[in-house]
This record gives sequence, structure tokens and C-alpha cells, in this order.
Amino acid sequence: MATFYEVKKLLCRLFRCTNINDDNDDVVFEVHSFRGEQENVVITISNSELQELYDKVSIMGTNGLELYSENNYEIALNIDYPIMRWQEFPLVSDDSVNGINYEIGYPTIEYSLYLLMLIIDMNHQQGRRIEALPVRLQSPSGIHINGEMEDTLETILPKRIGEFSLKIKNTSADYKSLDMFRKMKTSFIFEFMYKTGNYLIEFLDILDMFPINRGMRRRANGMQIDTPPLREYSEDVVDYYKQALTSNDPYIKYISFYHVMEYFYDEVFKRKMVTDLKNKITHPDFSYKDDDKIFEIAKFVKNRLRMNDETGQGNELESLKYVLKEYISIDNLKTRINTIDSNALNYYQNNKVSFCNAPIIGWADSQGVFTQMAKRIYFTRNSLVHSKSGKNKERYRPYQDEKQLQLEIPLVKAVAEAIIINSSKII
Repeated sequence: MATFYEVKKLLCRLFRCTNINDDNDDVVFEVHSFRGEQENVVITISNSELQELYDKVSIMGTNGLELYSENNYEIALNIDYPIMRWQEFPLVSDDSVNGINYEIGYPTIEYSLYLLMLIIDMNHQQGRRIEALPVRLQSPSGIHINGEMEDTLETILPKRIGEFSLKIKNTSADYKSLDMFRKMKTSFIFEFMYKTGNYLIEFLDILDMFPINRGMRRRANGMQIDTPPLREYSEDVVDYYKQALTSNDPYIKYISFYHVMEYFYDEVFKRKMVTDLKNKITHPDFSYKDDDKIFEIAKFVKNRLRMNDETGQGNELESLKYVLKEYISIDNLKTRINTIDSNALNYYQNNKVSFCNAPIIGWADSQGVFTQMAKRIYFTRNSLVHSKSGKNKERYRPYQDEKQLQLEIPLVKAVAEAIIINSSKII
């Protein structure tokens, strides 16, 4: 763990201040104006103020880029979109019922100092000088916000760090564990992506956040989120959803959205199998003394399983249909698809997927719509993942079929979203 003196040395390097001689020196540096008409400002950070901050961070819980206490949780976000409307940040969402506050914006002063400590640890591991800065932090240290100079460490350091973080604050009396904070983080990230259409991912580690040889990182074009998350989502399926949003390749998007559906195959298939079997063996017409009835049960199990090698899993197409029936409302799905692409519903109803001959979807066919939708999704998926030369008529050809595959994205995106939402738990 970085020492207090090492943190002071790195802070001096960051703001290009006069070298400190011992642990008791204050940190003094000059903030340069970006506008010629303003004078530079000399800022002094008292040694006691910095020591108090260092002591506070040192006793907080940490795990990689996570910094947390009983009431607060913070994690750095990799917001990397082409354009940034700075005035939209911070994004704040307040759950007054559960006493939870969410915010995306510049990191807290505690988290900013923690990142400096991680940079020092990274320097140790890389065999570099303790006060060595990542390339992106080596730019001039002038800070100019909305035409006015910032004059405290609490306002300057987070902006000098330059990255954004997600902050979750527990304002209720109930203790929130790290596991609970992580679940709230997953819920917030999914609903942010669902509502804005922009991806929101975390940095992997401090080296991913501050690469040694990479320049400035671009910022995001964000949107306000008017309501906090009130559901708890599966982190695994949210990761698949996140992967889909971060890719521009329709192939990756389709497969990632499909993984959300596939995730529930075994669970839903088993639940359906057990329910149907219980109904049969508890039916008043069934008797364990009737050999024909016993044989019917055996055939039912055999036909339902359709064993895949030795896995014991059910037929994937049937499993997909069960998942769709379990989690999808056709009316709600149609509304969501229409929100994503106003032409999509009519397209799916009147056009097959030509590169794999996947069927149309008759939205008004209440009996067959789930089967048709399952076949369209599954046949398209098979065409993407299988490339046997003997099945050229059913094989997806990159570039040649890419535009048509792009037309299938609204369907699988809306299905994946409905599954994630309807498989979640209310907080």
C-alpha cells in the first residue's frame, strides 16, 4: 500500500509543485488559467488536511477499483463515447424509498486519492519511479471550469484525474454489504443502458484506466435517468447485454443478445419438465399399477429430453420457446420493438431471413407466434455459429449478409431486455 509520503510526492508531480522535503510540508502549487485575462492562482493544501484524507481512505474497503464503506460505494467507469456534453453531468438518481442515491460524475476526493495510491502500486509493479505519472496525466495542470478557478483539493483533484465514477450512497439506517452494493451497481448499469441506449462499463484495473502509453480518453454523450433502479438483475446476463451494446458488429450483437436467452435454457426447461411430469403422475387417471400409463410417462420423458449426447439438456429450440413463453409478453415486446425500430414489426411479419430461411412472425397468431419467433431467432443463430460448406444456403456470410443481420437486432435486443427485466427481483 502506498505510504503517505509517496502520495504527497505523486500529488506534487501531478500539479508540478515545489518538491517537498519531509512529511510535514504543505503542498503548494500554482493553477494556470486557460484564458489569458485571468491570473494564475496559488493553492496550498495543508499537510494535516491531506493526512486526514489519506487516513480516511486507508481504512476503507478496497477490491481492485472498488472503494467502499458501510454507507458508500464507488467504482470507475469507462465512458468512452465520441462527444461529451459536460453540462449533463453529474447524472443523479435518488431512490428515496430504499434510501439509495446513485450518481455518475467526477470521482469523490476519497476515490481520487485512492486512484493515486493505485498508480503508485502500479509503478512499484512496473519497476518505475514512484512519482511517475501515466501519459494522460502528464499534461499541464491548469484547471478552468465555467470561467472560474477552483481553489480546493476536493474540487481540483477529481477534475485533474479526469475519469468518471459511479457513486452509490446508502442514506438509510440499514447496513449494505459489498455484495449488495454490487447488485445495486448492476441494476443501475442495466437500466442506464436500457434507457439511454449507451453502454456503461467498468475499467478492468488501474492499468486499463491509465495505460502507460495511451493518450487522452474521449468522453461520453450521456442522458439523464429520471428514476433509480427498483429491480435486482443477474450480473451474468447484464454482462452479455453490455457486450452487445459495446460492439458495432451485428454478429457480436446478435450472439450476445442470444446468450441472454440461452442463459435460462436449463433453468426454464427443467422447471417446465418437472411441472409437466408432476401434473401427469398426480392426475387421477394415472396409476403406477398400470403398465401402459407407466410406459406413457417413459415416452413423455424420452420425447421431451431428446438427449444431446450425454449432457442431459433438452432440445435447444424447445428450450428457447419455453424461455420466450416464460418471460415474454407479446404486446409489450411489440411496443419495445417499435420503439427501437418503427419498421421492424412489419418487416418480421412479411420477410423471412433469407440467408438461413428463418420464418416470418405472425404477430396476430396467438397460438403460433412463440414457435415462429423461436425458430426465427434460433435458425439465425445457427447460421451465425455454423459454417459447414455443405450448408451454403443456410450459412451466414460476413459482409454479404451483414445488412440483413442488422435488421434482426431489434428483435433479439427487445427479447433479451424483456428476459432480463422479467427474470429480475423487485428490490
